[in-house]
Amino acid sequence: MKRLTLALGLLSPFYLSSAHAFDLYHDTDTELTFDGRIEVRYNTFQDDTHIWDTGSTRWALAVKQAINDELDFIAEGEWGLYLTEDDYDDHPHAEQRLLYAGFDHVRFGKLTGGKLWGVIYDVGWWTDMGRQYGSRAFGVYNYRDWGQTSGAGRADQAVAWRKEFGDWKLGLQYQGRRSDEDLGYGIEADLTNGIGGSLRYLLAEHLETGIAYYQNTYDEVTTGAGVESGDKARLWLTGLKYQTDNAHAAVNLGYSENWEIAENGQFYDALGVQGYTHYHFANGWRPTFNFNWLGDTGERSHGYHRLTYIYGLEYHFTKDKFLVWGEYQDNHGNNWDGLGYRNGEDEWSLGIRYYF
Repeated sequence: MKRLTLALGLLSPFYLSSAHAFDLYHDTDTELTFDGRIEVRYNTFQDDTHIWDTGSTRWALAVKQAINDELDFIAEGEWGLYLTEDDYDDHPHAEQRLLYAGFDHVRFGKLTGGKLWGVIYDVGWWTDMGRQYGSRAFGVYNYRDWGQTSGAGRADQAVAWRKEFGDWKLGLQYQGRRSDEDLGYGIEADLTNGIGGSLRYLLAEHLETGIAYYQNTYDEVTTGAGVESGDKARLWLTGLKYQTDNAHAAVNLGYSENWEIAENGQFYDALGVQGYTHYHFANGWRPTFNFNWLGDTGERSHGYHRLTYIYGLEYHFTKDKFLVWGEYQDNHGNNWDGLGYRNGEDEWSLGIRYYF
């Protein structure tokens, strides 16, 4: 595994996942593809600071090797490039986003293992379309590492199986023990027995619905955070998506137990609604709108809630390949001042992005 990581890491500056992948090598049985994107972004924050950064700049490398007429070996690695400080590093660095391998069979589906997109995201991505803001109410990006340990986002140490049955799509996932994980706000825990699945159905042309579920068991968790060893963390997600070449409209409804951590250092149960829509006009303009609302269904967070309205406008020189964009986030009720929560200041960002 270390050799595979090193090999992909050496090649990684030449790859990034997008719809514009191109071939580095291609013959009858073997495909080696590379793609990615470059971004420069200007961000403002609620504390009146601002910063230039590399946004979602990333690159990826994918391999597909035919074993026989029905079975392929597949592998992919993806890395992000960060030239400014973040929560993890105070210097420029590359961060691994995905690294998995597996098999894709015509009849039996796709089996992969490693660091991969979790089955919750099979439905979750429908509203995860903002350039900078959003994705704060459906439970996918929980904990300090944005859903890696929990298995809802880019799931770490996971095994997943996915298969299509006509208009139905099924996904199943498992994670073993994840030890001594820093979940944020001073909380550490071991997570075990991560298991869940997704089920999607094509209702009509362009219209799809789906449900997803995931759970973990806490072990060796920091005392005083509202959960104990043996307690379960659960996330339910259901959504509806309408998508054409130029239009996208989706809504996700999430409910969770012991899944989110408030800024007062307490796990809490939550109900959230997240929506996203855009329309791409023939002249290259694309207005967007993103809505996020999440509320504590109990009292452990002492009143925490999120509410954001996000307005965006993009201009595509080449559709979904070369664009400039801007987003404005109207924040409500998401700042902790040590005693309670107050409305946050608004934020905005501008960016230029190129997919290669």
